[in-house]
Amino acid sequence: MEAARKFIQTVRFILAGAVVMYALVILRLPSSATSKPIMLRALTVVAVSMTILIFVMRRIQVFPAEAILQIRPEDAKALARWRQGYLVTYALSLSIALYGLVLHFLGFSLSQVVPFFIAGFALILFLGPRAIPDSASPPQSGPITPR
Repeated sequence: MEAARKFIQTVRFILAGAVVMYALVILRLPSSATSKPIMLRALTVVAVSMTILIFVMRRIQVFPAEAILQIRPEDAKALARWRQGYLVTYALSLSIALYGLVLHFLGFSLSQVVPFFIAGFALILFLGPRAIPDSASPPQSGPITPR
């Protein structure tokens, strides 16, 4: 379980770094295209829909898998479902940042595309995997006294 959590953390930090790299790209490469306001509205609606989808998917896929893993940490199916839920969450979060990159090259200003980068980065940053306590270890409620 701990190896899977470390893998998810590694992927998470790599994707957060990718969002920062995309932001640096838009600062270095200017766009000469003329913007069409309908594209900004359309991609904003898609990004908001994807954000809602991220939270719904976490509720449907990640949380039940975490509950199973708290009881049976060796359950391979639950671990795969947990891992898949986090990977899809981060992929959707990264795609929101990519919408900002696309909008920049479609001619939109920095102030119009920055919210996409902030949203993608914040989702990746704040939706990290929680540590799942082993059911085999004793609860840490108080000091252990000898009998």
